Amino acid sequence: MNVARTLLRRAAAVALVVAAVAAGPAPSHGAGPDRKALEALATAFAKARPKTKFSAWDPAVRADLLAKAKALGPLPEGSLAEVRDVFWRAMRKEAPKTDGTLDTPYGPATWLTKGKGGPKAGLVLGLHGGGEGAGSASEAAGAWTMPGCLGLYPQGIRLVHDTWNTVHGERFALTLIERAKLRDEIDPDRVYACGFSMGGTGSWFLAGRHPDLLAGAIPGAGVLMAAPKSQVATKEEVTELQHGFVPNVRNLAMSWFIGLADRNCMPGTFLYAWDRLQEWKAKDPGGYELQRFATYPGLAHTFPPGEPAKSLDWIGKQRRNALPDRLVWEQAEAPFPQPEDDLDRTVGRLGKTDFYWLHCDRPADRALAVAQRKGNEFELTVTGGDVRDYTIWLHSGMVDPAQEVVVRVGPTEVYRGRPTPDVVTVLETLDARADRTLTFDRRVRLEPEASPR
Repeated sequence: MNVARTLLRRAAAVALVVAAVAAGPAPSHGAGPDRKALEALATAFAKARPKTKFSAWDPAVRADLLAKAKALGPLPEGSLAEVRDVFWRAMRKEAPKTDGTLDTPYGPATWLTKGKGGPKAGLVLGLHGGGEGAGSASEAAGAWTMPGCLGLYPQGIRLVHDTWNTVHGERFALTLIERAKLRDEIDPDRVYACGFSMGGTGSWFLAGRHPDLLAGAIPGAGVLMAAPKSQVATKEEVTELQHGFVPNVRNLAMSWFIGLADRNCMPGTFLYAWDRLQEWKAKDPGGYELQRFATYPGLAHTFPPGEPAKSLDWIGKQRRNALPDRLVWEQAEAPFPQPEDDLDRTVGRLGKTDFYWLHCDRPADRALAVAQRKGNEFELTVTGGDVRDYTIWLHSGMVDPAQEVVVRVGPTEVYRGRPTPDVVTVLETLDARADRTLTFDRRVRLEPEASPR
C-alpha cells in the first residue's frame, strides 16, 4: 500500500500533533551537561563499544548508556563539535592497537599497509581479485595507490568466489574503514574503494551498499550479483540485478570499466547496470552525474590502456558529498551471496540502518526511500516500507536552528517544529559509523506522534 495514502488517513491525528509542536519559541538549552558526567559517559561508551564489525553490542549495556546520555538532557546550540570530540577522543583511545592482523570468528584477518594517515590523508581500500582458493593482498597493493592516501589492502579471510560481497568480506572491509578513521584519523571525506576482478565486484558492492562512507569507487572488470546468473556476456541475458545497490550511488563518484571480450568477469551485468543508471539519471535531474563507465571492444581480463592510473587520478580529486540535498536509498536486507555455513548464519549480515542523514529502524527488503531537503524543509516518500520507521538526522550546518523544520510525506505535513540538540543523538550517530562528518545532534522521527526531542 502506498505509504503517503496511509498517512493521509491519519492526517487529522497528525494535524493535532503538528499544531502542538509548532507552537511557542524554541526551548532554552541552558549550559548543557556537566563536563565530568559527559567524559565519564564517553569513557564507558568507548570501552563497551565493539572494536570490530565482527562483534556486536551487548544490548543491555548499550541501552543503559543511551539512557544515561538521554538523562544528560539538551545541548546548547553550537556545542556539537565539542561534545562529539569528547566521545571521539575516548573512542580513539580504545581503538584496537594491533597492526596488520585482527581476530575474527573466521580466524585471523590480515592486511597490508602502505603510506601514512593523518587528518589531511585519504584512504584507499584496495580489494584483491581471485576466486575459489586464489587471491593475494599484494596484487591489490601493487595496483591501488594514490598520493596523500593511506593504503589498506585486506587479504580475503576465506578465498571464495565474490569474497568481498560475503558476510565476512563486508564486515572486514567496514572494519578497516572504521579503523582508518579511528586509529589513523584519516579524512572521512576521502575514502576510496578500488579493485579489479573479484576486487572490482567488491568495490561495486561497497559503492552500492555503503556510498555514504565513500568519496569514490573504482570497480574494475567485475560483475554485479544478478539473475539468472552473474556471469553473462550480454546485458540481454540479465533479467534482474541484485536490488539495493544501483539506485544508491546517486551522489557517489565512480569510474568503472570492462573489457567486452572478458571471459573471467563477463561484461553483461556491468552493461545492464549502466543502462539502469541512465534510467535513474533521466528521471532525477542532478543525480548520477559523477558516473564514468568505459567499455573496451576486444579486451580480455586485463587493465585497459592507461588504467588504473587514469581512474585513480580522477577519483583522487573527488570528495564525499556527506550531506546531499537528495537521497535515493533502496534496501537489500540479505544481499547475495547468501551465508554459506552455520558460522556465516550465526554472524549474519550487518544491517544497513543509516544512509547519509537518513536512518531506518527496521529496514524492509526492497523498500525505496527518496528524501529531499531544501533549507529547513524536507520531503520523504517511501515505497515498500513504512515511513514511520525513518528518522532524519540533523545539525545546525543543515538547517537554520532559529527557524522551524518542516517535514512532509508526499503532500502531507507530518512535522513542524524546532528539534532540540541532545547528547543521545550525538552518541547514536557517532556510534553508527565512527564518522565525525556524519555525527548529528538532533532528529525528527517520522511517526504520527513526532515531536521535537
